[in-house]
Amino acid sequence: MVGLVSLSLPTIPVIGENFVGNQEPLLYVRWHERVHDKDDQGTDVWYHERRELTLRDQDMKKEMASSTGSHFFHQLVYRYQQERGKRTQPKNKWTEDNGLKLYPTFEWTSEGDLLLNTTNVDYKRQVAHVSWGKSLALKMGWIEQVSPGQYRLGPNLLQEFQGISTIPTPTDVRDAGNKPTFWKVDGEYVKLSLSCPWRFVNLNNKFRPSPEFPPTRRLHVYCDVGTSSMVGGRITDLLREIKYHPQNTTHFEPRHIQYVPIRNEVVEIVETQMAEINGDLVQFGEGHTLLTLHFKREGGGVKKTKCRST
Repeated sequence: MVGLVSLSLPTIPVIGENFVGNQEPLLYVRWHERVHDKDDQGTDVWYHERRELTLRDQDMKKEMASSTGSHFFHQLVYRYQQERGKRTQPKNKWTEDNGLKLYPTFEWTSEGDLLLNTTNVDYKRQVAHVSWGKSLALKMGWIEQVSPGQYRLGPNLLQEFQGISTIPTPTDVRDAGNKPTFWKVDGEYVKLSLSCPWRFVNLNNKFRPSPEFPPTRRLHVYCDVGTSSMVGGRITDLLREIKYHPQNTTHFEPRHIQYVPIRNEVVEIVETQMAEINGDLVQFGEGHTLLTLHFKREGGGVKKTKCRST
């Protein structure tokens, strides 16, 4: 049998690396609204009023903890739609009399892809506009950096030209030489031309926000000396669960040793791991981890073995 006798740990940071920076933008949307009014003679008049919304990482902290990219981007789009509805007034309009929309629209496909549908949207007068945060676009594979200051479209952002007989000429986005372009990186943003639809794919595969772990939390100690067991619906080599307190758990000694059967009678190499309860390996600070194991034989002697790792 084998059990954990003591465990000494280096410092464990509380917060992992953020998916994007706290102040970095996620999405910028601009749209216009036709505002209803009356002139001095009581005649109905209409004028355009510009609206815009910037959502940053700090605005979506709760949603950023979502388990899937699909859920997160559903919430992000919903925040834009909710804001657009919140700002409008009775009798105002979001379209021209001919049906031309003054706002960008997002839709979801049956495959789970996000579609920026630009059909019948007023972009020529630069009324509607969509930009994504550059850091988010890089993480999601929408763009790739090939060299400092040079980018290309990534595999997870597709232009939807199906059904279009003539490739449009974008007028809402221009490059450094003032030439029309379908997209460009501008400061913290990736600007997309609304002259064609865009499809965002592989949302779940690329969305990997690092969690913020509380300072006091449970940690799992894995070791391949003991036999595997069923934990949380899967087979693991869990040796012990400990409760980590940053002030007093740099050294841990359990009051009662929990023994598990050993896997082999002869042990040449002992492999151990420390993991958060979600399965992520613990990101230690500088220092060493010292693990002491206690071996005992039923009705026989005992032996202690120390395992040291960096």
